[in-house]
Amino acid sequence: MDEVISLIAAVVHDVDHPGRNSAFLCNTGNELAILYNDLSVLESHHSALSFKLAMSSEKVNIFQNLSKDAYKEVRRSIIDMVLATEMTKHFEHLSKFVNVFTKSVEAEEDELETSLEPSSADLAAMSTPENIILVKRILIKCADVSNPAKPLNSCKEWAYRIAEEYIAQTDEEKSKGLPIVMPAFDRAKCSIPKSQMGFIDYFVNDMFDAWDAFCDVPEVIEHIKVNYEYWKLQETQRQKEIEAQVNSVTS
Repeated sequence: MDEVISLIAAVVHDVDHPGRNSAFLCNTGNELAILYNDLSVLESHHSALSFKLAMSSEKVNIFQNLSKDAYKEVRRSIIDMVLATEMTKHFEHLSKFVNVFTKSVEAEEDELETSLEPSSADLAAMSTPENIILVKRILIKCADVSNPAKPLNSCKEWAYRIAEEYIAQTDEEKSKGLPIVMPAFDRAKCSIPKSQMGFIDYFVNDMFDAWDAFCDVPEVIEHIKVNYEYWKLQETQRQKEIEAQVNSVTS
């Protein structure tokens, strides 16, 4: 059931996204921000609308054959996973996962050096319902920010798409005199390579390292390294072009 829950949460986690982030909706007094009291605005909307649509007709209600108790648990779990994608709580979720699983994996490896297999007690502790929740949260968080972990061509395509979305939001904020939520995405001076490097350094590396320690995903880690080097090279070339332009003006 956890696999099905995870797939559904992944499908619906950004449903009806308006192309603006929660901070923008709060700053503009958007009806969604009012409805959800400025708390996890988009994530609450994604999950609420998903269940509203599912319940709108028997033709699309994929939950109708579940018992009341099963539906309650499935609904709770999907909502929990979608809410986990709110980036303001990124480090909170990651810290909990690392404390439980990364340290447990390290302890298990130490134990394997002195015995044939980890204790059943350790494995049982890692498989508690509470810890499974932590796994599913990090699973969807990795998927949510997986662009830098994809092959380079896909990474570049989606990096430019998301950058344009952020730049468009900044344009609107400037035109309406609103607080600038993401100053790095000012159209006049935005460096997409630099923003991607910063995102990887600040959010991606630690989380995917923890995920790799948990379930061994070397190909994903390699994609992140390759993509980072690509953006680093692009930023270096960009800086050289800027310096050349400055020198041509002053000479």
